[in-house]
Amino acid sequence: MVRRSVRNLVALWATAVVLGATTAQADPGRDFVALSLGRMTDNAWETPLSAPGNIDWRDSYGVALAAGREWPLFNWGYIGVEANLLAHWGEQDNWELAAPVYLRSLQPESWLLPGLAYGLGLSYASDVPSVEVDRKGESQQWLAYWFIELEFGRPSDTVRPFLRLHHRSDAFGTFEADTGSNMVFLGLRHAF
Repeated sequence: MVRRSVRNLVALWATAVVLGATTAQADPGRDFVALSLGRMTDNAWETPLSAPGNIDWRDSYGVALAAGREWPLFNWGYIGVEANLLAHWGEQDNWELAAPVYLRSLQPESWLLPGLAYGLGLSYASDVPSVEVDRKGESQQWLAYWFIELEFGRPSDTVRPFLRLHHRSDAFGTFEADTGSNMVFLGLRHAF
């Protein structure tokens, strides 16, 4: 089930790349700021993607402010960097800084399907996140971070909504603590 969902997301992204390549023009890239609100889940990362009706929500929330820059990557998409500052409240009360590098698909102007992005980087929490300790028995301030995101709207729109899965983890044992957490964010990105 999870493999099929991931395979479907990859197929959707590949389709966006192929269709986007046919409409690519000289593009200097874009700067952006984004604001999003999220809620922590008690699930593994696969559940929000493969069974969104079965999400076990926690009473842990977050607001994130991000700033970043994207550059065209040949004729099929963008490569970008961003910095996120998150304020957590509810079951945990801490700040988080996440800094990923990511790839985003290019969309034709008339295409109604969302763009897809995947990013990978590091996350630093101001305090050891209590939700991660509650879920897995341990955690630490520094962890790996990745996200997968759907961005809606046309490329010419300066404001676009997005839906993001925000994931902190030990990256298969790269970090000492065997832990992780997931948040689902809904936000708005303003490009300029």
